[in-house]
Parts: sequence; structure tokens; C-alpha cells
Amino acid sequence: MKIIPTASVALAVLLSCTASICHADSTKALKIKINPEEFNASRADIEAVCRSAGDQLLKQMQGVPALTVQVSRSSQGPIALFKRGEKGEFQVKLSTEKTFWAQYAYQFSHEICHVLCGYENDFRGNLWFEESLCETASLYCLRAMSRVWRTTPPYGNWRSYAPALLDYADTIQKGREDYVEILRIGLPDYYQRHAAHLCKNPTDRKKNGAIALVLLTLFERNPEQWNSIRWLNSSPSPQGETFGEYLTKWHRAVPQQHTVFIDNIASLFGISLPATSKITE
Repeated sequence: MKIIPTASVALAVLLSCTASICHADSTKALKIKINPEEFNASRADIEAVCRSAGDQLLKQMQGVPALTVQVSRSSQGPIALFKRGEKGEFQVKLSTEKTFWAQYAYQFSHEICHVLCGYENDFRGNLWFEESLCETASLYCLRAMSRVWRTTPPYGNWRSYAPALLDYADTIQKGREDYVEILRIGLPDYYQRHAAHLCKNPTDRKKNGAIALVLLTLFERNPEQWNSIRWLNSSPSPQGETFGEYLTKWHRAVPQQHTVFIDNIASLFGISLPATSKITE
């Protein structure tokens, strides 16, 4: 017997299906091309790890346009290059090798976060915050992967590697000694104390890594808010832009469902954002 749903049920089903499709499209949006030279590891294995890492963020996003990331090895540290490939590919370099899968995941998560943030080669005064977000992504993805790999790893025989992913994240977290200072004086005071240094040294992992531990709790409680980072660099940052202005710009750019979350992030740093009105259709 054919059952014809009521209008309200039909709408609910449509919305549910649409949301599912959006999530599916976002996880499938990422195409990864591996240049295995000097990694001393299988191209397929490297891609499997990078894809698993990227999926932890992408499955929380909707409507991400197709993007291709070319991954190659670096001897000078992981980086997402501003220069694109011949076909517009994002170029990511990782400084790991062999089968150190946790390190691949840690580095790729950080760099794909830059890509999803729409990283730009402009004023660097607030880059420390993007670096903190990307460090948060690294820890978030490692911890999420450790749960996923317990039951559905890329390969069945990798199931036993799941605890190593969590151990790697834990080791990194324990090394962020500045986190103790944040706990002692609070993030607003910590930020004010180190703002000038962060502005000049945006990749100081000791400091933005400690800030990431505060942000990690927020994102693990609200994983769907990873979608908000896609509007972080919605427009270029002008010279001298303050952190408050940077957050305000982000707050104004994101869809309505992310505005409260951005307010909460600003509050963590002791910053109150001006009220903004969203145009709804």
C-alpha cells in the first residue's frame, strides 16, 4: 500500500534529506592527490589517513564546493602554500614520513583547516587566531579519528591503531605548558598579556597551542560549528585591523546559526561584539 505523507511530514522528510545530502556532498567535496615521493609510504595509505582526517571537519559542514588538495613532502615543516597548482589545486606540504599515521593526521588536519578558513596572504596581525583554530582542528580530528577507527578504520587491520591517535593528541596537549597560565589567570588576561607577541609571532605553537585547548572544548561540545570557519576570511584583512574588528567581521559574515557561537568565542577573550542584524528571506 502506498502511503502519501501529509504536507508537514513531507516537508520534514525533505529537510532531513537535504541536510543529509549537504553533509554527504561536503565529505565528498575534497579530492586529495598524493605525491608519494620521499614519504616512503604507500600513496593509497597516505590518502586514506588524510581523507579520514579531513572528513572529521567536512562532515560537520554543508555545501562545501569541490576542492582539490595536492599533498607532497616538505623537509622544512608542514605548510599550506598560497600559490595554487596548475589546475587551481591547494598545495599542502607535510613534514612526516613512513607510517607515522598520527603525525600525518595531525599535520593534514591543521593545513586543511587553513584551506577551509579561506586563508589569505594579507594583514597577519590576527593570523594567530586562525593558527589557534587550526591547532584546535588537529586535536579535534585526532580525537574524533580515534573513535571512528575503533569500529570503521580505513582498513580493517588499522583498528588497533586507534589508541595511538588519541595518545598522540594527549601528548601534544600535555606539552602546552601555557595552558596552566590560562587556567590560572583566565583567557582574557592571558590574551591581553600576550596580544602584542601573538600579533608579531602568529605561529608560536606554545601560545596558540594553549589557546587551542580552550577552543577544543567549545568545538567538541558544538561540532556543527566547524561550518562557521568557512567565513573566517570572508574579506581581506586591512592593515592594522584589531582582533575585535576581525571577530566582528566574521560574526557579520556567518549564517545566522553561527552568530551565537562567534559571540561565545569573543566572550572567551573578554571581547563583546556589537549587535548585528541578519537579513533573512
